[in-house]
Amino acid sequence: MYNCFDVAKQFLKLAKEDGEVLEPMKLLKLTYIAHGWYLGFYDKPLIKNSVQAWKYGPVIPELYHVTKRFGHGNVDIEIVDLYSENKLSNQDRTFLKTIWNAYKGFTGLQLSTKTHMDNTPWKEAYDPKVYHKVITNEIIKEHYKKLIDERR
Repeated sequence: MYNCFDVAKQFLKLAKEDGEVLEPMKLLKLTYIAHGWYLGFYDKPLIKNSVQAWKYGPVIPELYHVTKRFGHGNVDIEIVDLYSENKLSNQDRTFLKTIWNAYKGFTGLQLSTKTHMDNTPWKEAYDPKVYHKVITNEIIKEHYKKLIDERR
């Protein structure tokens, strides 16, 4: 299991390899989506950080607070690297490349919209009366397992 910055750093590397850059929203959503698919496929979390249901979608608070300084600009990999802890296994780098290839064509806003749809973990967990409610890994895993089953 990694911290969110290990995963975010890999997405920043993949974007750079493709001649692209990532703004905070897209990086946050990619990290969350990767965590969800990982839970769905492997029955274990990709990241050790909690995911919370904020007004505008699922958020990994630690990653948000470090990257929000970039606004709508490009996230600097050097800043994310300051918080990175572990090297990803080859298998997990391959997994993240698969996620990147599936979602790189979407904007941060489009990814955000996907995470706000009906029957998503955010929709299930969000409560405007509860400030930053945790979306459990179990809820996220159930959602992504359903998506996997629908594709079979």
